[in-house]
Amino acid sequence: MAYKLDKEKNLKKNITEVAAEELQACIDALDQMNVHEAVHDIRKRLKKLRALARLVRDELGEENYKAINVYFRDLGRELSDFRDLTAHIETVGILRDRYGDHLYVNFFNSIIKRIESERDEMEAQLKEKNFFKVHLPEKIRQAQKELVKWPIQNNEINIILPSIRRVYKRGRKAMLKAMEEPEKEIYHEWRKRVKYLWYQILLLQETWPEFFSTMEAEVHLLADYLGDDHDLMVLKEKLGKQTDFLDDDTQKELINAVVNQYSEQLRSDAHQKGKLIYAEEPDDFEKRMAGYISAGWK
Repeated sequence: MAYKLDKEKNLKKNITEVAAEELQACIDALDQMNVHEAVHDIRKRLKKLRALARLVRDELGEENYKAINVYFRDLGRELSDFRDLTAHIETVGILRDRYGDHLYVNFFNSIIKRIESERDEMEAQLKEKNFFKVHLPEKIRQAQKELVKWPIQNNEINIILPSIRRVYKRGRKAMLKAMEEPEKEIYHEWRKRVKYLWYQILLLQETWPEFFSTMEAEVHLLADYLGDDHDLMVLKEKLGKQTDFLDDDTQKELINAVVNQYSEQLRSDAHQKGKLIYAEEPDDFEKRMAGYISAGWK
């Protein structure tokens, strides 16, 4: 099944089956993809698992919810440094596509090569530790065994409403703060909240497919704007610290200029999109979602 709740099944069965499928997909990724694709895929699925647990947070109970959330959060962090290097390469590639014609030949190539070299070294170290063949599969299989402990008893679909309201409210609050204080950490917080909202909408697709598919596309686009901006800021921070990645001060000034210009555009697009997505007060949003769920799950 896809990452969505099935109206023909009760809530408990939905939650456990979606979680089981995401975990199995993590195992499959390690078997079927190259290491860079697998890590990216697994990181996304771990975030989906955290969003799934968040959807039934009140039913799980705070202690159980936190244990589940922390387990997948920490596992994701074990992959983050390695994944970040691939994200850096992808981000530099995007900058090259956008600005390469306006800069000197091979301006971005030296940066990509140096990051690739660092990534190759880290990959070799992780493989030497059997990280991908032993450690990571064991952690995922342990999570598969722990699924039986997800204590979902109430099968009423409307028990997810408090979580929907929280995620929406926190996302709206993070957006307003980002517009006032444009710091990297604040935008990153907004990005996380938007992704949780996106995942919840994905889970509710069967409620009203035509409506939720449109809403999903809009929230996904906002998440992409914020995600690309975050990747830019992390890259800028890395290049500022690791000066040996740049040839000279001129290259540093130019890379900062294109990063800042692209970031400004992404944040402007995010503000416009965010104002539409978060136009409602949290109470009104919850009532609207309650109406859709009530009508769509009968």
